[in-house]
Amino acid sequence: MPASDSAPSGTAAHRDRSLRLAVITSLISKAGTIVLRLVSIPIAVHLLGMEMFGVYTAITMAVGMIDMLHIGIGPALTKALAKAVANGDRETERTVFGTSILLSIGLSLIAAVTAAVLLFHVPIPDLFGKEFAPVQETMFRAALLGLVIIQVEMMCIPFEMGRDGYQETRFTNAWGAAGNVVGALLLLGGIWFFPTIEFLLIAVNGSLALSKLGNTIHLLLQRPYLFPRFSLFRRALVPGLAHDGIRFSITYILAAAVEYNLMAFLIGHHIGPEAVGVWNVMITVHFSLTGLIGMITKPYWPALMDAFERRDHRWIVRSSNRLRLGGLGFALFAAAGLILFGPVVLPMWAGEQFHTAVPESFVMDRLALICFAAYFVVHIWRHIHQTLALGVGRISAVAATVACEATLLISATTLVLYHGGAIGSLYLTMATAIALLTGWLFPFYFERGSRRATFLSGVPDGDCVPPENLPMAPVAFRQKAETLPVAGLPSEATRR
Repeated sequence: MPASDSAPSGTAAHRDRSLRLAVITSLISKAGTIVLRLVSIPIAVHLLGMEMFGVYTAITMAVGMIDMLHIGIGPALTKALAKAVANGDRETERTVFGTSILLSIGLSLIAAVTAAVLLFHVPIPDLFGKEFAPVQETMFRAALLGLVIIQVEMMCIPFEMGRDGYQETRFTNAWGAAGNVVGALLLLGGIWFFPTIEFLLIAVNGSLALSKLGNTIHLLLQRPYLFPRFSLFRRALVPGLAHDGIRFSITYILAAAVEYNLMAFLIGHHIGPEAVGVWNVMITVHFSLTGLIGMITKPYWPALMDAFERRDHRWIVRSSNRLRLGGLGFALFAAAGLILFGPVVLPMWAGEQFHTAVPESFVMDRLALICFAAYFVVHIWRHIHQTLALGVGRISAVAATVACEATLLISATTLVLYHGGAIGSLYLTMATAIALLTGWLFPFYFERGSRRATFLSGVPDGDCVPPENLPMAPVAFRQKAETLPVAGLPSEATRR
């Protein structure tokens, strides 16, 4: 058996093997996701029309925004589990997991009730815009179904993040691939007989929820001691998890909620459902491409946290350089392809209505694709360095920067839409906002954090500290890593 296959937990070889397995399974899962999206969009546009496809987009985007109420608990669980596993603390592992899951379920129920109250008491045109008044009955039914589906997803997401904490992302990817197969079969076999928004939700979004539920059951069968029960709930853990949860909610979901969900909402109010449909098509292109980077960064983040916890500076430098060079190279290559071939390929794929049934300002011509490509490149740059900065403990700084960027972006894009700006102007505005803030601050945060890893290791050249040599009282990076003085760097107190 190769050494890497039998490497003990916590070593560089173990992290490298976990990353390889995660990437291999993610290739299968992401390929299925991309195929499902590539197939579903032209079918949906052809059978439903661009207007009803825009209605479907508006529903999924609006329902997806309620993730903001709980999504941070999942990454907070990954962070806490990674530290507990690195320190061999089984009791903390059980109680952190149980407390996180119960807290997440409670927040999910609150989110669902809040969304249902809004749906039943606020008219659809007031929620989505007057252009949606003719289809408000369809939207109401579909929104209720979407709430049920997203509720299942929300309850299962923390279990997926628990997988990441164990560096077992490969199982999540495998279940995701199975869900893609189910979704493709449902879509291809049923949409011709049930050409409705409700069936599209079941086939595309419902299959995703089903795969997450399967992954959750599988995790609990593998580790029965993690089964959530009230006896594992620890009130003392709630403030720390909530604190990390709020910060992770900002860092992980705020940018996506603004750039995808909120923008679709604003476009629907200012332009109409057809423009929302165009926005969703480009989001699908964006998701498909960024997903190829995400299949590396998703398992890389807990591995980076493990390396930071063990002060393995050499592995951090080696792996981060590969990630940055590879990610930026991919982004530039994909952007060039979109600019060269997009004007021809996109209408062939999404259908002629992608160009003919939309407002003139939302036609994706070559100039608009250049703006989209600029946004895509800086987005990938930001995403990679956000992963790196979070992995070395710079959570608060990242959260504050993302919040500032979101405020700037909302203000700027709202102004663009108010003055009748085109879709290219929106993408160029978002690209500029990212470049001005997170585009340079996230790399700065990572460099500071990685230098702290060298200082904390106490070992020449930042070699990995064996688990048995770790201090009995581990450094609480969430609270203390950002305040420890580092050679050549001022302390937090000094900066204040």
